Amino acid sequence: MLWFIAAVLVSTTTFGAGLLAAPVDYSFQPQPPQAVLLLDSHNRVFATIRSPQAEEPVASKDIPQVMKNAIVAAEDERFFAHSGVDPLAAVRALWRDVTGNSLQGGSTITQQYVKNVYTGDQRTALRKLREASLAIRLEQHLSKEEILTRYLNTLYLGSGTAGVQAASRFYFGVPIQDLDLDPATGKRDPSLALARAATLAGIAPAPSDWNPVHDPKAARKREIYVLNRMIKNRMISSQQASAAYGSGLPRIVARSQPDAPTIAPEFRDLVEARLKKVFTDNYDNEMFASGGVKVQTTLDLDLQQAVVEAIHQVLPKSTDPEAAVAAVDPRSGDIRALSEKIDGGYKKAGFDLATDIFRSSGSTIKPFTLAVALEQGHRLDETAYAPECIRVAPGYEPCNAEQGSSYQTLRTALVNSINTVYAPLAVKVGLDKVIALADAAGMNVGSLNCFAAGKPCDSYALGIPVAPLYEATAYGAFVRGGVAHEPNSILDVTSGDDGNVFDNTKGGPAHRVMPSQIADQVASAMRDVVDHGTGTAARQPEPVAGKTGTTDNFTNAWFTGCTRSVCISVWMGYNKEFVKRDGKVVAHEMRDVESVQGGVLGGTLPAQIFARALDNYREILARRNAPTPSPSASATVTNFPRFSPHPTPSRSPRPSHSPSPSPTPPQTPSESPSQSPSLLPTPP
Repeated sequence: MLWFIAAVLVSTTTFGAGLLAAPVDYSFQPQPPQAVLLLDSHNRVFATIRSPQAEEPVASKDIPQVMKNAIVAAEDERFFAHSGVDPLAAVRALWRDVTGNSLQGGSTITQQYVKNVYTGDQRTALRKLREASLAIRLEQHLSKEEILTRYLNTLYLGSGTAGVQAASRFYFGVPIQDLDLDPATGKRDPSLALARAATLAGIAPAPSDWNPVHDPKAARKREIYVLNRMIKNRMISSQQASAAYGSGLPRIVARSQPDAPTIAPEFRDLVEARLKKVFTDNYDNEMFASGGVKVQTTLDLDLQQAVVEAIHQVLPKSTDPEAAVAAVDPRSGDIRALSEKIDGGYKKAGFDLATDIFRSSGSTIKPFTLAVALEQGHRLDETAYAPECIRVAPGYEPCNAEQGSSYQTLRTALVNSINTVYAPLAVKVGLDKVIALADAAGMNVGSLNCFAAGKPCDSYALGIPVAPLYEATAYGAFVRGGVAHEPNSILDVTSGDDGNVFDNTKGGPAHRVMPSQIADQVASAMRDVVDHGTGTAARQPEPVAGKTGTTDNFTNAWFTGCTRSVCISVWMGYNKEFVKRDGKVVAHEMRDVESVQGGVLGGTLPAQIFARALDNYREILARRNAPTPSPSASATVTNFPRFSPHPTPSRSPRPSHSPSPSPTPPQTPSESPSQSPSLLPTPP
């Protein structure tokens, strides 16, 4: 046993001597704290959240003495007496480590600065030993004043603030030089400076627990603690402490920095909201505020750019209706793109048309009606009579866009979007079953008020409230053999200190919502919609299974379509569905928009946005993957386009997988506007 103890002492002494001899760059200045980085699925940074706030280092003369005194009293009262390591504090900390199994406590201000700048905060005995050795060496090369100033310039103080300058600006709205300044009156008050300094020094050990923004009571207790420590160390009198404390906790301004611009602000906010939800209970949220975290998301930056450009290519005018687009990978539920055109532009944490609008889906509900009908024994080639109008229920009599009656199979009725076939069919097979299937697939319908109240919901046969994100998710079940996935936005979260901190399988949870043969039959009919039905404007070189949707008075227009790898849902309309006209409240109709004469149907501009998005995507990928010519080649290099909210509108002829020899798309059959009631309350 004695030999073992001797060996440990010798090895420890040798190692410590090696650390004392190792070279150290004493002029090294730490980099400002990193923002939380959001990466797309290919590890490309597209946004930041909770950008940490750091200021240029403040000179010692510009840091008030009261701030220096407060931090010394709170953190290291023997700072000016020890040589980097405080033996008395170390012994107390060692005893706590032995009895409490902890490696915390006992660190001097010098050691804390070394940890922040040189060693990191990995909780190991080896790191503590290296920290102590470097602290001793640092005190031999820098003055106490220099060490204290550097420490105050790098100290993390919560809410993403690094250094007392950033913290003072964030919490109090004044630079650290003006810690005694009351911005409201312009007067200076030493008691105010003392209260603020005590607050900052008090929260330093655990800014997430004692943050004055989130927990002012805890911050207030810490202020008392620091004031008492300052009295004990004869830095202030009891009267000064009472005057500082008597005015209450210093007014918190909390002026955060805006997020950096991004091409995907809606998706950034969606991810941030999920991070808050995931980590609120089981992880310190200050991890995100302090920076250095990387979040790999499901976003495809190339597709996001393609979607953003498509919206503005098809709807370039500010007077055009609003629009929202969501793209989801049907194989996993991963959200690939999210964008919108909204009046006034999207605001941070604002109303997102792609996720929050919940407007009538129009005829895009019909594939779910067909799926339920097929499960009950109906057939695609089953013929039904399609009159011009039909009475489905008292007070509900939908009509078709085209005049006249005809006989339609369930397939052709879907292809041509015949209301007088699908409205009674939905009621016959059970509208509750249709909506339940749509909800199970991902429509996020929940309980509709009429069903919950036991009232008739017949009008929902031709449209239910939905947002583009959830319609894109639900349609994935048709092209994935009846298997649906919950939408997913995050793949991985890593912290510089803790490594991977996000335990989640890739993609949203999968569940079967319909038999594969049923899904395949519906997808087959939906491909006909795009090949030669109401959705021909959405044709692509590869097969597309899609459906158009239009509501009464052209207030909502939809196109949702899926390839094998992506489902894209496009909604157009006005955020405010009703307007006043001639003193009356009327529906806000979409008429004579851009190249469309008359009302906007789902098979017109929404289908064009869908097609343009995939066109753009292929062009972006082609440019990205194009070989770079040698310097001697005469061809010019095509640079990857910068993100632009208003690309130059242009359109090449639509390629088609249809056997038609003509490159010109055939005329789109008129879609019958779905006659369903408004899903927003009518203003009085």
